[in-house]
Order: sequence, then structure tokens, then C-alpha cells
Amino acid sequence: MHDAGAFRAAEAYVRPTPVATAGEVVSFGFDLRNCEFKLALVASGPAGEGAPTEMFLPEYHFPRDHIEVGVSGGRWELRAEDANGEAVQVLRWWHAAGEQSIKVKGPKRRLGLAMGKEEEEGLLDRCREKGCLVM
Repeated sequence: MHDAGAFRAAEAYVRPTPVATAGEVVSFGFDLRNCEFKLALVASGPAGEGAPTEMFLPEYHFPRDHIEVGVSGGRWELRAEDANGEAVQVLRWWHAAGEQSIKVKGPKRRLGLAMGKEEEEGLLDRCREKGCLVM
């Protein structure tokens, strides 16, 4: 039996993140409410064929067939990779030199989905009411 509380909490702690960057990260962040991940970097040269910028995109927030990707330039691909026997979703991005940015949007949904059922409120809503912080 699964703990529904653990699934509700996953919306807050399962986050997209840069894994490897072909440049210096200027900023990155994840907007949980709008399901939007942004990354900005400055690259001294273009991302090489064998060394693109890579980001972990959890399927929890970014289901493969329901994402929008906007880039300042270059090309990208989304793929599943094996990590210790588990499939993880990785976005690879080949970009030019200079200031570059990427924005990935997942489906905006009501927070607090657990085991296929919509809850009254999500973790983010409860934290806002009680004054706790979500990092």
C-alpha cells in the first residue's frame, strides 16, 4: 500500500535540475505552481556534439507528450536514460556560444494529485496557509 502523503509531497521535492552544462549557469529555477523550468547560461563556445547541456526533467511534472520547450537557439532532444536500473528523463540541448536560455513548460494542473485522485489542496497551498517555506 502506498502512502498518499508521500505522493503529495513529491510535487514539491521532485524537481528538474541541470545535470551538465556547456557553459556557466547564470540562473535556473522551477516554478511549481506554473510547472515551468528555466535555465540561463553563458557559453564560451557552442555545445559540442558529445557534450550538450543536460537537464533532469522528472516525468512527474513533465510527461513526455505534454511539454513545451522554448530555446534561444540550437536544438534539443528528450530521452529516457538508465540510472541504476531506473529510467530517468533527460533533456539534451545543443546551443551556440554566448548568452543562452531554455524554458520548459509542463501541464499546469491542480497541485496535490495523489494516486490518480485530486486532493482538496496541494502541499504548496498548505504551506502558504501555514507560513512554511518551499525551496
